[in-house]
Amino acid sequence: MKKFILYYVIFSIVMLAFIFLFTIIQESNKRSLDLFYELADDALESNNLDEFIKYQSIAYQKIDQIETSTYTFHIYQVIAKKDDVYSNQFSIFVVPKIEISSATSLNDLNDQTGIIITDSDTSDIVYQTAEDSSYTDYAISYGIRRIGFYYYAIDLDETRNLDIICKDYDSQTILSTSIALTYIAYNPSDLGTLSLGYNDTEIENLLNLRAYIQPALLKNITIFLVVDILVGAIIYFILKKKILK
Repeated sequence: MKKFILYYVIFSIVMLAFIFLFTIIQESNKRSLDLFYELADDALESNNLDEFIKYQSIAYQKIDQIETSTYTFHIYQVIAKKDDVYSNQFSIFVVPKIEISSATSLNDLNDQTGIIITDSDTSDIVYQTAEDSSYTDYAISYGIRRIGFYYYAIDLDETRNLDIICKDYDSQTILSTSIALTYIAYNPSDLGTLSLGYNDTEIENLLNLRAYIQPALLKNITIFLVVDILVGAIIYFILKKKILK
C-alpha cells in the first residue's frame, strides 16, 4: 500500500504540473485570439485600422484611405519581422460599408476575391492572389464573416510605382488606383515617417494575462484535486479490501 500511495502521489504531482502548464498555454492563446477580435471590432466600429495594425507590426505608416460608395480601402506600409529579418509589406484593408456578397466558408470555391499589383513603369505583374498557392483553398472574402473586413499583406523589396486592381467575390473591379511605394530600410533609431507598433510591454498590458489565467488555473486545479482525491481514495479502499480478503 505504501508503494501505491507513493506512486499515486508522484502521478498526481506530474498531472498537476501538466494541468498547470496546459492551462497557461491554453488561456494565453485564447486571450491573444480574443484581443485580435477585440481590436478588429474596434477598427471596424471606428473605421480606423491603426491600433489593429499596431498590434501586429514592428512599425507602420498610412499611405492612403480611399472611399467609394461601397468600400473603404485603408492602405498601409508595414514593417514586419520574420526570423530576425525586417521586411516591407504593402497592405490593403478592404472594409465594406454595406452588405455585399462574400464567402460563407473558408473554402468557398466560388470566391473570386483577389488583387493584382502591377509595376507602373514596366507593366510587370508584381503580385496577384490568383498565382499565390497559399490562397488555393482559402476564400479571401471570408474575412468579412469573421472580422468584418479582409486584407492583403504583400512583401515588397524595392521602391516601386504600383498599379492596383482589387476584385470582389464576383470578380468585379472594386478598386483601381496607383500608389508610389518607397522602400524603407528600417532603423529603430531613425523612424522617419513611421510609427512604432506595440512593444512587448505594451502587448503584455493589453493582454493582461494574469486576469485571465489565474481564474482558469484556480478552476482547473480545484477540479483536478477533487477528482484526484476521490479517485485515489476509491482505488485505495478497493486495494485495501482485496488485501484484507
